[in-house]
Amino acid sequence: MRSTVLVLCAGVWLASFEPAFGRQTRGVPPPPQFRTSIDIVHMDVSVLDSRRRPVRGLTPADFTILENGKPQPVAVFGAIDIPDPAPPSAPWMRDVAPDVGRNDDINERRLFLIVIDDATVQLDLRAMTNVRAISRTFIERLGPSDLAAVVFTRDSRNAQDFTADRARLLAAVDKLPTSFRGIPEMPDDLWLQYSVGVLERAVETLSTLPDRRKAIIYVGQGVPISLASVVAGAAVSGVSLVDPKAQTRLQDQMSALFRQAARANVTIYPIDACGLRAPPPPPPYPPNCAPGIEVDYLRTLAANTGGRAGVDTNDFAPVVEAIFEENASYYLIGFRPADPRADGKFRRVEVRVNRFGVEVRTRNGYEAARPDAAKRQAQLAAAPLGAALAGILPKSDLSMQMSAVPMAVPGRREAAVAIVIGVRQPIREMATRNVERVDLLVRAFNSDGRPFGATRLRADVAVRAGSSGLGEYEIVLRLDLRPGRYQLRAAVNVGSLSTSGSLYHDVDVPDFSAAPVSLSPLMLSATPGPTVASQKELKAILPIVPTAQREFAATQRVAALARIYQGGKSSLATIALHMTIRNEKDEIVMDRRDDLAPERFAAGSRSTDYQLQLRVDHLAAGAYLLIVEAISGSITARRTSRFLIR
Repeated sequence: MRSTVLVLCAGVWLASFEPAFGRQTRGVPPPPQFRTSIDIVHMDVSVLDSRRRPVRGLTPADFTILENGKPQPVAVFGAIDIPDPAPPSAPWMRDVAPDVGRNDDINERRLFLIVIDDATVQLDLRAMTNVRAISRTFIERLGPSDLAAVVFTRDSRNAQDFTADRARLLAAVDKLPTSFRGIPEMPDDLWLQYSVGVLERAVETLSTLPDRRKAIIYVGQGVPISLASVVAGAAVSGVSLVDPKAQTRLQDQMSALFRQAARANVTIYPIDACGLRAPPPPPPYPPNCAPGIEVDYLRTLAANTGGRAGVDTNDFAPVVEAIFEENASYYLIGFRPADPRADGKFRRVEVRVNRFGVEVRTRNGYEAARPDAAKRQAQLAAAPLGAALAGILPKSDLSMQMSAVPMAVPGRREAAVAIVIGVRQPIREMATRNVERVDLLVRAFNSDGRPFGATRLRADVAVRAGSSGLGEYEIVLRLDLRPGRYQLRAAVNVGSLSTSGSLYHDVDVPDFSAAPVSLSPLMLSATPGPTVASQKELKAILPIVPTAQREFAATQRVAALARIYQGGKSSLATIALHMTIRNEKDEIVMDRRDDLAPERFAAGSRSTDYQLQLRVDHLAAGAYLLIVEAISGSITARRTSRFLIR
């Protein structure tokens, strides 16, 4: 199991369920839903005019697909048009990410992989400042339907896997490590290999996602090598500073990168962190960010992957805006291969459009299934949970949502993470009572992709006779983790449906014993709520049954629980608690304050719980933000939770 970061860097509702649980063990408009099929080849196709603006309004009749030179009819077609994000009615609606993850909207999202080339950026203050500025500009421009990830070419300890959470992406950018290129003791060849190698693996990784728009945003200084031998006609205005043997290796990697990008339709948009370059200063000053061969590298990288190079400018906003404009409209097309043999051979594909003067960007071919494909499919079917967890993105065949709340355990460094996983599944209508076998697996990985524990639960969910439609239930379980950043990967398999789903969710486990005041993430409960399966271990540490639901009816009773901690060894103090709810207009519709006296905190855990009833019957339909702040002197701990009233 590897995260994207590791790969690159090295009638029926609640009343219809009667659960009986077995033994548990520990350890934007939506696009068409393309399902993986051995008889359909899927492609995302961009059509750009002479000014690189998307050509909209095309139909299947406008496209011609050639497989090995022979025309093939369009079997499936979808036109994707992503409008510019509307200004939010309240800042929090854009800036505050939901505290619950979902997988039912994963197919609606473009992918942007931000590669920050800290391996080649020299010790130049302006260049390093520009790296952060470019990356932040791009992240802040992301739309609500976009997913982005941040990786570094040299030091990815602070990398961030694909997420829509701007705060997490910005935090990764703000932790840009210091460059070592230019230090005599550190050979440049090593850093250059890191730079090119990560780009090569990034293209290879994204190539596994053929039916969605995907792009790499390269932010860096470029590599001082000549690509003239890789791409005929490439202009070179300088001399490579790399050892000849290293230059050959890097050129071979770039050649492979260009071939893979063409096969996978992965576009790379390089943006020069040096901005508008100037002639080098006289010695003894280093010739950082001087014009020359690095700029040629960036231009060649863009030209051979269908992107555009953001070079020779200090104004990066127009460059970023142009990238989003190019990727705002595209087409999802599928065709049945003329040669159905599973021989593993490469089939060349060409897509033409009956418009004059347009540029068509799509992958140039695909590899047929290998002869052992049937055996591989059988292996995946025998281990559906592992297969569901193995993808770069979650598997959305089964609708899921998840919340994760770490809580301190007295006397232990590990925190107990209460994980709530909600499942929505279709119900097969039967004349007799039916039992569904549900298998659940959750694994935790750090930012390097190392596993840090797992937990598994098997459940029998009884469905009443005559039930049909969709059913919902939630499973609550526990996983102990040490302080740190983790990605939780959860997979659920419903045996009778032969259907699996997965969901990836980031969680930060604090060291509650260190901060003078801290808060656990907020837990919400609802009555009536979905049927819940709960591990016994959580009953001792949870006074409520938490839910991953964040959409409520005005007739439900909804409560929020905050656990407040006082770390350190100083005497317990009074903690001021401030709770507010804001609506879509950023108006405060609830404002409550309370003081938590020292005697409310348990001596052993130095913690206390505070429950707040959310009067949802007094709230109009719409979106809301709950904010809880715990204040001790000049220190404020803050947690938020977004919810909807229908």
